[in-house]
This record gives sequence, structure tokens and C-alpha cells, in this order.
Amino acid sequence: MTSYQLRPLSTGEILDGALILLRRHFALLLSVAVVCEGIPTVLDIYVELAGGSTDNPGLSLLDRVLTMVGGVLVTGATVQIVSEAYLGRTPVFGDAMRFAGNRFGTIFGASFISGFLIVLATLALIIPGIVVACGYSVTSAAAALESGTSSEAVQRSWALTKGHRWKAFALGVVTIGLLLVIYVAAGVVGGLVGEFIGGGDIPLALLAGAVSLLIYPVLSCVFTVFYYDLRVRKEAFDLEMLSQQLSVRT
Repeated sequence: MTSYQLRPLSTGEILDGALILLRRHFALLLSVAVVCEGIPTVLDIYVELAGGSTDNPGLSLLDRVLTMVGGVLVTGATVQIVSEAYLGRTPVFGDAMRFAGNRFGTIFGASFISGFLIVLATLALIIPGIVVACGYSVTSAAAALESGTSSEAVQRSWALTKGHRWKAFALGVVTIGLLLVIYVAAGVVGGLVGEFIGGGDIPLALLAGAVSLLIYPVLSCVFTVFYYDLRVRKEAFDLEMLSQQLSVRT
């Protein structure tokens, strides 16, 4: 996808389109990630270097809470940035953060509900857990962009992905695989730097923390493009509808 077009896309085109969006708006997406996840990332590094969560239970709990809040904000902001790019507009940091703040409750609720259902399905059997995760893969995008409650966003994701859950699975596997490769590479580089300049595990922890900032915007970008692909296929969604929908949500 060399330009942003709302049309049916193959799995490869979705990934390619998401990577184009990430590359063109990398500074903005990274800024969002740093603002929303910077403090919990620093806390996570400190806790790891200070003996782990067992020795620092209070800080570890605070880290988890801030990470959860920051993840919801990054997701909402990324959805808005991708949507603005589709409309041919220049995404703006302040607008993206306001959008994420306005939709925080719905996105958080939808993410909590879908996560709880995925855990229940996984405890039952691994395959149902994967199926349910794929069915709820566009829950955050639906919660951010559509009217309705958190539970309705979960139901909406399940309906949109019907017949396309293998595609969601492929997108998830490739995206998570790419992130793991980057994470491992950062670990290797951090280990080598630690060997040459000293500092023990500090370089490794710093690089791992930096890479972790990319997780939320990358996943959100891929599955926001997937969300639009599903709506185009099933509902003949177009740019005019997107513009109207986004203006209502902001």
C-alpha cells in the first residue's frame, strides 16, 4: 500500500501499509509512546535492576498500573493518528492525546472485558483461547472509533472478524514475531555493550526498555489498518464515512 486507501487488502498489504504508517509518523508515534509509557518503562528498569518485583512490591504494582493506563492511551492515540493519515491530514500530537483521553474509559473497559474472556478461553483450551483472541483483535479500534459501550465494542469486534480470524492470527504472529526479533537483537547488543564497557545488566535493561516502547504503537497500527480493511469488506466503508465518524469521536 503505497498510499493510504480504504480498499480491501491482503495480509501482506495490511502489514506493508502499517509499516509505511509507522515509518512516516515514527517520531509522532514514538513521542506518544514516550509520554504515555516513559515513566512505567523507567520504573520497570529500576525494579529489574533493584532485585525484581519481590524486593520492590510497591513499585512493581505502581509500574503495572501505569503501564496499563499508558497502554490504553497509546492505543487510542495510535488509532487517531492512523485515521488522520488515511484522511490525508497531518496527525498532531495534542489532537491524538485528546482523542485518547476522551475515549479512555471505553477503550479500557473493552480491553478489560476482551482480555478477561481470552483468559477464560485459554484456561479452557489453548485453541479456543487463540480463536477468541483473534475474534477480539480489533476491539480497541472499535471502542475508540465507534459509539457504544465497551461491551458493544467487544461484540462489534467479534462480528467484524467473523470469517477473517485466520487473517487476524497471521497478522498477530508476524507482528509479534517481528517485535521479538527486535527485542532479542536489542538484548544481544545490550549484552555486548555491557561486556565491552561494563555496567553489568544496565545497558541490556536500557535497550530492552527502549524497544518495549514500540510494542503498543506497532500492534495498534497493524490492527487499526485491519479494522478498516474489515469495514471496507463488510460495509463498503469509505473516507467520507471515516471523516464523519472521526469528527463525532473528537
